[in-house]
Amino acid sequence: MSEASSAAGLYRTYLDDYRPKFDQFFALRREDGILEVRMHTDGGPLRWGGEVHRMLVPLFQFIDHDEDNEVVIITGTGASFNAATDFGNFVRHGVAGVRWDNERAGYDMTYRDQTREPLSLLSLSVPVICAINGPITTHPELALVNDIVISSETTTISDGHWSRGGIVPGDGVQIIFRELLGMNRGRYFLYTGERIDAAEALLLGMVAEILPADQLLERAWQLAREVFMTKSRVQRRLTRSLLIQPWRELFVRELGLGMAHECLGCAIGEPAPFASLVATTRSA
Repeated sequence: MSEASSAAGLYRTYLDDYRPKFDQFFALRREDGILEVRMHTDGGPLRWGGEVHRMLVPLFQFIDHDEDNEVVIITGTGASFNAATDFGNFVRHGVAGVRWDNERAGYDMTYRDQTREPLSLLSLSVPVICAINGPITTHPELALVNDIVISSETTTISDGHWSRGGIVPGDGVQIIFRELLGMNRGRYFLYTGERIDAAEALLLGMVAEILPADQLLERAWQLAREVFMTKSRVQRRLTRSLLIQPWRELFVRELGLGMAHECLGCAIGEPAPFASLVATTRSA
């Protein structure tokens, strides 16, 4: 019986097969069991939109079912990690402003995608290193809930759900920043749109190291080789499972509630500052 037809082969994925499926937004390269996932849009800094959001869940599933992946490095392209939004993309999919144009956009592309995406990342069986190469304004879970988080000196971290968009910060940021900053500072951060730079992020324990931008990715690969690949496959995976479990528990318990509040607010709330950006996009 061939591997493809065996029970084990049914759940086995291969990089050469799935890399082309995701290359529109994720450049994948692997060396010695270490898989680098570099987010991008057209080869430049990532512009967040509905497609990239939707692709994350299957991407993490394909990665997890590839037995040749032993460590994952997540990073961005150019000067930012995830700090730009393609509003036109959201308009095309009916997810725009604080009201949705259709039920599928509201449920499938908002509630359903976001209640699965962080957990699909946290469900990876292998350690994950994040190399934050610049500002984060969107979906900080992609960076901050991983096993080792390092950043460039140019990194800043902020959230604009409330301060810029006028909507409920419920897609997981209410969990992440409460845990990393404490309850009082976390609420202040979400309400005010405070921007935390790399030096302060290091002092607060949000990141483990800061480096010059041109040394960041090299350091991530060094950590992957020296911290993780020097241990056995079983030790890597079981230690990852143990140490990431607190994040899993928090997201399972609280993410659905947060998204319910955010989606309800978007469905019935008054237009917010974000709506002006959408209106500009629609008229362009």
